[in-house]
Amino acid sequence: MNVSNSRREEPPKRGRAPREPKEPREKAKHPILRALGRTLATLICLGIMVCSLAAVAAVYYAVQATANDGNLLDLDNIELSQSSTVVATDPDTGAQVEYATLRSSNSHRVWADLEQIPTNLQYAFICTEDKDFYNEPGVNFKRTIGAMVNEYLLPIYSSKQGASTLEQQLIKNLTSDKSASGVEGALRKLREIYRALCLSRAYSKETILEAYLNTISFTGTIQGVQTAANEYFNKDVSQLTLWECATIASITKNPTNYNPYTNPENLIHRRNFIMYNMWQQGIISEEDYRNGAAQPLVLAEEDTNKKTSSVTSYFTDALFTEVVHDIMDKEGVDESTAQSMLYTGGYTIEATVNPKMQTAMENLMLNEGDAYFPAGWHEEEVTSISDDDVQVMNADGTPKTRTGDDGTVYYYRNVRTQAAMVTLDYDGNVLAMVGGLGEKTKSLSLNRAYSVTRQTGSTIKPIGAYALGVEYGLVNWSTMLNNSPLYQKQDMVIRDEDYCRKNGLMGLSDSQLKAYPNAWRSWPRNYGGNYGDGSDLPLWNGLARSLNTIAIRVGDLVGASNIFNFVYNTLQLTTLDPANDVGLAQMVMGSQTHGVTPTALAAAFQIFYDGEYTTPHLYTRVLDRDGNIYLENNATSYQALTPQTAYIMNRLLKNVLYSNVGTASGRYPNSNGMESFGKTGTASDEKDLWFVGGTPYYVTAVWWGYDAPYDMTNTLGKNQAKTRTCVTAWKAYMEQVQANLPYKAFPTSDGVVERAYCTQSGLLAGANCPSRATGYYRADDLPDTCNYSHSSGVAAAQSADTAPVVGQDTTGLDTD
Repeated sequence: MNVSNSRREEPPKRGRAPREPKEPREKAKHPILRALGRTLATLICLGIMVCSLAAVAAVYYAVQATANDGNLLDLDNIELSQSSTVVATDPDTGAQVEYATLRSSNSHRVWADLEQIPTNLQYAFICTEDKDFYNEPGVNFKRTIGAMVNEYLLPIYSSKQGASTLEQQLIKNLTSDKSASGVEGALRKLREIYRALCLSRAYSKETILEAYLNTISFTGTIQGVQTAANEYFNKDVSQLTLWECATIASITKNPTNYNPYTNPENLIHRRNFIMYNMWQQGIISEEDYRNGAAQPLVLAEEDTNKKTSSVTSYFTDALFTEVVHDIMDKEGVDESTAQSMLYTGGYTIEATVNPKMQTAMENLMLNEGDAYFPAGWHEEEVTSISDDDVQVMNADGTPKTRTGDDGTVYYYRNVRTQAAMVTLDYDGNVLAMVGGLGEKTKSLSLNRAYSVTRQTGSTIKPIGAYALGVEYGLVNWSTMLNNSPLYQKQDMVIRDEDYCRKNGLMGLSDSQLKAYPNAWRSWPRNYGGNYGDGSDLPLWNGLARSLNTIAIRVGDLVGASNIFNFVYNTLQLTTLDPANDVGLAQMVMGSQTHGVTPTALAAAFQIFYDGEYTTPHLYTRVLDRDGNIYLENNATSYQALTPQTAYIMNRLLKNVLYSNVGTASGRYPNSNGMESFGKTGTASDEKDLWFVGGTPYYVTAVWWGYDAPYDMTNTLGKNQAKTRTCVTAWKAYMEQVQANLPYKAFPTSDGVVERAYCTQSGLLAGANCPSRATGYYRADDLPDTCNYSHSSGVAAAQSADTAPVVGQDTTGLDTD
């Protein structure tokens, strides 16, 4: 087939030849606009690139800046960071009441689960602080962008705008990352946004809300809604009403401006605004809003038994120390770690304190106007001066100083006497404790009742020599003992250190000193310097008068090592020195190396109730935040003396207060006819003065002296520096705390009998004994019956056994 013939060719047309097509021409543009367009396109491209790089850099920065957050945002463990609470038994109701909190310097928090927190309280915060809380991813981007534009670009709002969600506020609470201006403010906001997004992905809204409500700050150091509810309304958070919920939610906005105590009107306006928001957002009804807004602001009355001051009491200080040591033992951690655990562990400590007795003791020890303890100011030389010191100044206003031979500069401060007092019951519970005079201004300050040791003076006589003498059957109530030194000068047993020092003989050995008859002295002396009159006195009289000559003879019978073992091991006076305190001077007259604390000494006198000793303790249990027992006190109880010896010693020590020859004669408390016992004590040169007294309810130790031992007669004179100062304070305190207690008697013992004895021989009175008195004896160890021929000494014997006399002037006593 001829393909070329398949289609007919048309003949060419006649006319002009067609023009050659031209390339289309672009529409002309203005050269300036063309340049601007190109520049804008370039800038947009660069902007996108810069923004992308900035976004990458921001994310990288946020990741790196928060890489070391560690457990800061671990909401599963944040509950552990809460204050520990001290609770005590209300003596009137028997109920457990909050006494104090153990908190670090910057917070006080008690955790509450979300189920405990009323819905009204939850939404009081949500409706005002973050109404989109349940619908946003941890950040409100619209509000955030608006706030940033207003802050850094263009002030589109009349005031600074807040854009923080509850997540972001929680992060501020947990991290303390709160810088808010300039570049650092922008970086802080970037960190906060990143953390909030991470937090929102990691935890439910309920968990976040619970953590937020437990970490927000209120006035002072209060943190968390549970603590706020207790502090402002004395309620558990679960019991709060609508208006109380709105009140608590108001304070955290500005704790100063909305302080319920200083700015109540501002707080009411804010409270009503919050309830209005809740009504407008459908959380409460209009009626609820109007009723709540009509409520006056009624705060909880101050609880006098609750220590709301940031300065803890001496009892709380001692309790803190005791629990910290027990945590160290339990966990095997150092002291700093144990303290941190106690501050943040949310423990409940069941304390032994009696709040009423503690308050009464604190009021007495304020010593206003030196009502009980004279000041006795004197200058004391020190190498440095603290803010609390009363510095001595020269007439020209410059500090008084002295420069030592080695170049050390010494300053002078005025110091006064100090005192301490502590009360226990006979189960070892410490009920009240004050470790210094005047108002307490610091927490964990020097506690002279608990942690400072002092020489005991004669207060050690009954718990050592006399108690063991009776217990071992070596002496009894009327054993006659000679009122004269145990060692005479000619025996060359006791050095006269003053003579040796003045004559340069201190370096000689005892054998070398035998060549110097005047280098020795008789020993012991009685208080006041006398050596006794050489007469025979019944044991009870020597104890009532605190005669060293009588006590040392009893101690010699018992043995210094036996006394030391008893008071050190059985009565747990473990601050005594096993190397240097095993001697009659230390164990009978009380001149120990270090001495003991008032708390330990009071505990030792427990044995004169029924013979039982219990380790002194300040708490019974420590519960963890879930209510489980974490610690129980490790106190031990055991029979230190037989009940028979305890009762006889109780009657002997009663004479200190009730006999007309007792060192505290007539100074017993008037407490519904209840009896008392006690013992005075004076260390060498009146550097430490003591009284330990017992009633059927309590045993109390009182110490008085200078912090740096100093002869009190140098500042107060011999007539003022007397143990009666301690006795008078004890008497006033006991009369107050026992005023409303029912009558109670000391326990008696079936193994003890009352018998008449001959005042001349000390034996049981026979038919021919002209002078008799009554004593207390063990039924299984009675003295023989006196069958002597009495021809003289009746008057002298009678004077040694005068019946108890009360209400007389006893200022000349204090023969301790």
